[in-house]
Formats: sequence, structure tokens, C-alpha cells
Amino acid sequence: MRYKYRRNLSAASVGALAACLTLGLTPAYAAPGEATVGGDLLTGKGKIVSLGVDSDPLPVVRAKTWVVANADTGEILAAKGPHILRAPASTLKILTALTVMPQLDPTTPIKAKKRAVNTYGSKVGLVRGRTYSANDLFHALLLPSANDAAIALAQGTGSLKSTLNQMNQIADSLGAFDTVANNPSGLDSPGQVSSAYDLATIGRSALALPYLRDVVGKKRYKFSNKKKSKTVYNTNRMLLTNFTGTIGLKTGFTTNAGRTFIGAAERKGTTYIVSLMGIKEASADAAEKLLSWAFANGDSVTAVGVLGQNTLPVQSAASPTREKITDPVIARGLSIKEIQTATAGTSLDGLAIGWMLLFSAIIAFALYGIRSAFTQRKNRLSSTPKGKISLEG
Repeated sequence: MRYKYRRNLSAASVGALAACLTLGLTPAYAAPGEATVGGDLLTGKGKIVSLGVDSDPLPVVRAKTWVVANADTGEILAAKGPHILRAPASTLKILTALTVMPQLDPTTPIKAKKRAVNTYGSKVGLVRGRTYSANDLFHALLLPSANDAAIALAQGTGSLKSTLNQMNQIADSLGAFDTVANNPSGLDSPGQVSSAYDLATIGRSALALPYLRDVVGKKRYKFSNKKKSKTVYNTNRMLLTNFTGTIGLKTGFTTNAGRTFIGAAERKGTTYIVSLMGIKEASADAAEKLLSWAFANGDSVTAVGVLGQNTLPVQSAASPTREKITDPVIARGLSIKEIQTATAGTSLDGLAIGWMLLFSAIIAFALYGIRSAFTQRKNRLSSTPKGKISLEG
């Protein structure tokens, strides 16, 4: 059984959405009280940048969506389709780590259970019933992107279901309202989505945790085994290209998502972060082009938006008393991801989906009217005496 955190729109919500579209309002990506999270410029599918007189043009980056921002201030230097919903792949593991790290001491022993051992995709090779340290599992999670480690860590804080609930609450608290986590690994799942804006926001928050920052910056790690340790390697090629100031973070790839990436680098006391989704070139190459542009032009461009907050809530994920989000539509406002249950990995933006909903509602209403008229006519005809012609209806 998979735990689904789908955001289902009620009939009233669909009606409100249709009204917003009819009136020309913008319900997509909206938190309560905001038109567009991060700034009104962060809409649409195109590139968004405000170049200065001496600024270099944006580099050519082959990716569906991306964001490059100052991780220190949260200011977004440039973006492309920052709120378009796509499958996040393993970049979601940063949210997993951000959620469970505050709850687990690195020495905490965690026993591998059946669900973790039997998962598919990238794995470190956990053995059912064997105990591993949280430290080993965190390195397996963030370097070779082990899905079995992701589930083991999620189960190690209580239960998989509670951890997923916490992940979604953490995303909410950071202002990452486009993100819906259905599993801790990032494996493709209907309705599991995020955006370049959210991944940059989540990545920025991760940089504020020294332990997490240390782990993602390692090229390799000796993973403990009962008989002997084995070396696991980081999938982030930015750590191997000698790109100046590389901090690291996370790669991702699935069939639906394509390549996804979160990366960061620091030079002369300034840190920039980049997130990309639907990458059509080497992830490290795409990230390095945007980061190089940011370091060269960060002082000459005007910010086009701002990332969400980079600190966890006071009542952190470690608290077992956090209430489950029982009505995400109310909790997050009218956000298009609530209806994104079968298009994970697509780049349909909120307006397109909104119009689809509106047209579907109109068609459904029309069909209902036709059916009602047909039923009434049939009833009238059945009551007409045989041999006589009725001109009614």
C-alpha cells in the first residue's frame, strides 16, 4: 500500500477555480492571500530575468524549468517556469533528509524492514533484520541515492505514513506549496510533484543544516557492512568537475521526471543555489552554466522574486504531536497541484489545467442536461396512447 497525499478538489473548490478563471484571476500556485508564491513575476513557462546595463545574457540551458537564486538572501536572479509542476525524482530525498535529520542522532540504530529491503531502483543493499546507523543511511540516501535507505530512515522516525505527513507539512512551512510527497525516495508516483521554485527553497533550507551540508559535499563514503564496509559514491558530478566553490546537494532521474537537480556553490562569502527539472543535457553542465552566470552577474541584475523561508518551524518535524493536514485545499489555498493526480512528470501549468477543469465542468453539465431532457421526453412518450402522435416536448 502506498500512502497517497493527493490534493482532491471538492465541487465547491472546482466552482471557485472556474470563477477565478472566468474573472481573470490567478489561482495557480497560490498560498492563502498570495497571487503567486515568491512574487507576481514568477508565472508562466518562459524565462524571467531583469538584466542590468552591464549584465551578461542568460546562458543557453536545456531544461524545462529552473531557478537560480542567492541562497543567502533568497533573492531569485532568474528563472524559467519556476512554478510548473513536474515529478521531482530523487531531489525529493533532500526534503526527506530535511524532515528526518532533526529527529535522529547519527548513531541511532535503525533496523531494515521488509518494505525498505524490497523497494526497487537505486539501492545500497540493506539486509532485512540487520541494524544500520542513521549516519550510514543518510550517506546512502544522499550519495548513491539509495531508495532502500530512504524508506528505512522514514520508518526509523516512527512510521512511513507519519514521516510523509511531516514532509508535506515541512514543505508547507517553507512556502513550498507546489510540492506533494507520496514517498520518501522520489520514485514516480501519481500526484507526486514539485517545482523548480520549491526545490530551490527546499535546497536552501538544507544548506542551513551543517550535518546535511557536510554529507552532500562528500564524493564517497564507506558504508558499514556486517562483514566488511563498501564504498558508495556520490552521483553529483559537480563534485568531480572541480567547479570552484561546489557545495553539492542532489541529483535525480526517473522515467517521468527525466533529469532533475539541486546544486549550490559558494565563492567569496556568497552562496548561489540552482534547481533544474526536465534537464536535456548533463545535469552538472546545466547547473554550472547558471551558477557561473550568477557569480558573474549577481550584483548587476534585479531580483525577480524571492524563495520561501530557509528555516524549519519552531515546532519542528521532530515533534510527534504535529497535526496531520486533513484538508490540504484549505491549508494551502487553491493550488493546481491538488488536482494533479495522474500527470506527474508533465509540464502542464496551472492555467492550462484550470481551463481543462472548466471545460470539463461545462461538458459534464451539458451532458447532464441532455440526459435529463432525454429522460423526460422518454417518460412523456411512454405515457402517450398508442396510435396518437404527441407534439409535446
